[in-house]
Amino acid sequence: MAPGAALPDSEADPDLVEVSAVPADTRVLVIGGGPAGSMAATLLAREGIEVTLAERERFPRYHIGESLVTSAIPMLDFVGVLPEVERHGFVKKYDGFFRVKRDEHPGHVDFRVRSKYAYSYQVDRAEFDEILLRHAARCGAHVREQTTVTGVDFDGDRPVAATVRSANGGASTISFDHLIDASGQSGLLSAQCLRNRRAEEAFANVAVGTYFRGAAPYRDRDGRPRPGAFFMEALTDGSGWAWAIPLRGDRLSVGIVMHRDVFTARRAESGSPEATFDALLLAAPDITGLVRRAERIEKVRVWRDYSYFADRYCGPGFRLAGDAAGFIDPLFSTGVHMAFLGALSAAATICSEVNADLPAPVLERFHHRCLSKAYTRLIVTVAGFYRQLRDQRAIVLPGVTSENFQLAFDLIQPVVSGNVDLNATRIDGEVLDRAMRYTTDIALELHGLRLAQDIEPFERAHTGGRGGADHFGTVEDLRIRMEHGKLGVSPNSAVALTPPSPR
Repeated sequence: MAPGAALPDSEADPDLVEVSAVPADTRVLVIGGGPAGSMAATLLAREGIEVTLAERERFPRYHIGESLVTSAIPMLDFVGVLPEVERHGFVKKYDGFFRVKRDEHPGHVDFRVRSKYAYSYQVDRAEFDEILLRHAARCGAHVREQTTVTGVDFDGDRPVAATVRSANGGASTISFDHLIDASGQSGLLSAQCLRNRRAEEAFANVAVGTYFRGAAPYRDRDGRPRPGAFFMEALTDGSGWAWAIPLRGDRLSVGIVMHRDVFTARRAESGSPEATFDALLLAAPDITGLVRRAERIEKVRVWRDYSYFADRYCGPGFRLAGDAAGFIDPLFSTGVHMAFLGALSAAATICSEVNADLPAPVLERFHHRCLSKAYTRLIVTVAGFYRQLRDQRAIVLPGVTSENFQLAFDLIQPVVSGNVDLNATRIDGEVLDRAMRYTTDIALELHGLRLAQDIEPFERAHTGGRGGADHFGTVEDLRIRMEHGKLGVSPNSAVALTPPSPR
């Protein structure tokens, strides 16, 4: 279906999206309707490529991961859904505060100072994800909800067909030329078919959380309320950290992250998720103060929160994106950013393969290296700050003291905002270089920590300017050509990845 064409009634009305029928074949099959799957399907449909999206659930559906970084804004704008997101009334997120050491002031990441975009959003994921899924359908993607992909058939190393089960239990087969696995943590390809997923045992975490209404606003060190700000604090015993995310409707999402073994022991002592949450929250005195007079309005949930990565993020005819490719501890709220980056790279490389711009093996390598570099930057940064929050006796972040503790957060902002991946050409060169050199310093401090990702980008000297062959957003002198109607991969000297500025 061409972009802009009239949609069948079943796809034009969100309440009438088909839940069973799937075509016998499609150019691209996308598994999963979360941010990665919906974004990938939207990008492909807007390029006139037939795409079918199979989502096992019926939207809206609950999901954790409510805080977005600013790199989401240019992506939402590029596919034309930003105005709808803005009208929806999500809480604007201008900054975040990180108390990684108890006796230091929280580090401050302020998007209004060092980012091209002044804010992102704190979103209700059920609503945000549904907006993206419905937008994919309006753009021409064949969206099928309550449709579960139960298996994938291969011809050699290339997936060629999938078995799907509809809501009524009926099974059918759909063949395709390309497959994007955006199936989330279940990871149909990496975890079940290829079995190439590796866990980071250092981050084998569990999260436990719930929601409050009527919490006090977070206040900065000068006592000023900071509405919309993300806040985290290290637990007093160094066993983990807690988050506080303000959502619309005067609600506050509150959760605690700690290693699975510690959580298992604490739950054995407490006896129930609710009692465990209440006991753990006492080790987060700042957040405890915020909710002291608030009402808990939902049940306590427990999430498996392990960090893991696939050995490879692509192969002949397939791409992994979002949590199906890898998952990083949510300390810096980068989950949706990585979902969008994976979707963009998957869609761009498939477009270039369809249009015969570049050989398929080159495009596969591009997608793998694009995600590998981004995951490596983030996991190294997270690991460095975990080292600090677990050691409350001394400052262990490289190059900072009590007098300049904020410096660490100033330096990592281009990384944790996602801007090194989506807006590298619009960041001041010196700022970008300092950010990557600091991340390199963290990597060197963590030399003894086993990381599944390739650490090579950080061991290499970052000396190149804008034209460097390994500059950020670039893989082996290739870049994503982020242009509507010409989405693809081009030589570095051609069109850069950064989209036009939001209107």
